[in-house]
Amino acid sequence: MLSLIVAVAQNNAIGRNNELLWHISEDLKYFKSTTTGHPVIMGRKTYESIGRPLPGRRNIVLTRGEMEIPPVKNPQTTSMEVVHSLEQVYEIASGEGEFFVMGGGMLYNETFGKADYLYLTKIYAVAEDANTFFPEVRESEWDVVRESELMHDEENDIDFKFIVYKRKK
Repeated sequence: MLSLIVAVAQNNAIGRNNELLWHISEDLKYFKSTTTGHPVIMGRKTYESIGRPLPGRRNIVLTRGEMEIPPVKNPQTTSMEVVHSLEQVYEIASGEGEFFVMGGGMLYNETFGKADYLYLTKIYAVAEDANTFFPEVRESEWDVVRESELMHDEENDIDFKFIVYKRKK
């Protein structure tokens, strides 16, 4: 099962110069609790922005070029792999239950049409200077499975909520 997990501004913005638009503590906790124990798939630039494999997950990095695989601190719960095509991504993760695409923009755009679920942190703000965007989520194609209450992040002074969508059959 293919799921995409992302924080999205009102104008579908998700990033600026290979960085997150906002660092919202509750969103980072949500991301960690949702993806721990599941394979996560990311593009090379996303991996480089993080700088290390995410613990407690099978980390799969999609890149066109070669990449050195760093050692992992706890190989019993964390692994790191490099693949060179979406077909490899789908093949590797197909037998593992739910797996999460976690960025970047190109990978979201390439996998959006095959996603079964979307885990969106909907941020009620507009990022005027963003340069990476998420595809439009059309309500006619998705059902809301779960939606949190509206929350407020004091540090960034923005409102947000967590929404899980399932693709309509």
